[in-house]
Amino acid sequence: MQAVPVILPFWKRPAIASFTLVEMLVSCAILVIILGVVLQLTNQVSQVWRNSASRIQSFQGAREGFETMTRKLSQATLNTYYDYYQLTNGAYILRTTNNATTFVPTTYDRVSELQFISGQARTLLANSPTAITTQTHAVFFQAPSGYTATPASYQQLDNALNGCGYFLEFDAGTSSIPSYILNSPSYKPRYRYRLMEMQQPTENLAVYNDNWSGNWFVNNAVNTAANKNSRILAENVIALVLLPKLPASMDPTGTNMAPGCNYNSRIGLGVSTATGDTNWTGFPGDAFTSQTNSAYSGVSTLTRHHQLPPIIQVMMIAIDEPSAVRLQALQGGATTVPPAINLAANTSLFTNAASLSNDFQTVQTTLTAAHVSYRIFYTDVLLRQAKWSNQ
Repeated sequence: MQAVPVILPFWKRPAIASFTLVEMLVSCAILVIILGVVLQLTNQVSQVWRNSASRIQSFQGAREGFETMTRKLSQATLNTYYDYYQLTNGAYILRTTNNATTFVPTTYDRVSELQFISGQARTLLANSPTAITTQTHAVFFQAPSGYTATPASYQQLDNALNGCGYFLEFDAGTSSIPSYILNSPSYKPRYRYRLMEMQQPTENLAVYNDNWSGNWFVNNAVNTAANKNSRILAENVIALVLLPKLPASMDPTGTNMAPGCNYNSRIGLGVSTATGDTNWTGFPGDAFTSQTNSAYSGVSTLTRHHQLPPIIQVMMIAIDEPSAVRLQALQGGATTVPPAINLAANTSLFTNAASLSNDFQTVQTTLTAAHVSYRIFYTDVLLRQAKWSNQ
């Protein structure tokens, strides 16, 4: 016979362990606090990640532009050959068709119709038909890039010469913006410093028509309706500094070849001062001295005449887009350069090769005080076509 279970009324059942109301409230309060802390940490991590991603993206363009520039710079060439010069009234005159009948050769030396020139951008671009707001340095040269505006006619000329150049320009960057965006009511101009790349098509190469002087690159650096040889290579680049120099074994300081950070391969043979070429006031003359290290002896007298510098030290400062947006907003969207990145206001910056480190420190201090996020890019570029000679 099966036992029948006895069900007791609830007031007679044994007590079961449970949480009191106070304990439940305390537990809920602790849970809310923990969830709040976790949410706050999650938000902070998410914000850091977004900021880091924004910086990486901002500087990625600058890094790619820097690599493109240095790679093209390493291809610079002069295609140097030799010809006779005549010494007349203390100046060496190259043999030309104009003086062929009276020419008396004095010496046999280098000559090239091509040019490598770098230095103060405001000097190099001073005579541009359209004013360019620029700062720090610029460089212009020829390289066998094979770029053409009419590929169907020149598609097999892979190593044809092009005029090339790099400089900074402050503007709204409208040359790269489609017209339907420019005409949109919601469009707001983005005034920025940008790294510009000039690349002159091989069929328009003008350096041979320059008659040894002038600035063949200026008209090509400026974008006009008839000329579109320049393009934006990177955004928010505020400084481009170039220092031509010799190997450390020949010049331990690296400052003797271009003490003012200026270099012109077209300087006349034997020209002793910058006044030898009125197009480039402030650029050095032909000869310079280099204090060698212990592996060599004494002081060498060297020449820049129609030679590529063996090494170009390239330095660049870029800021991120959030900083650029904030700097423009502080000026109410003004079209002028914000003071924090207006390096041209200090005319002594990057004009002395011996003080470049101090100049970079000055810029970093200014950017830090303005809470601007920045990055410095640096490398030494070996010019593969440089056939350096001390003679």
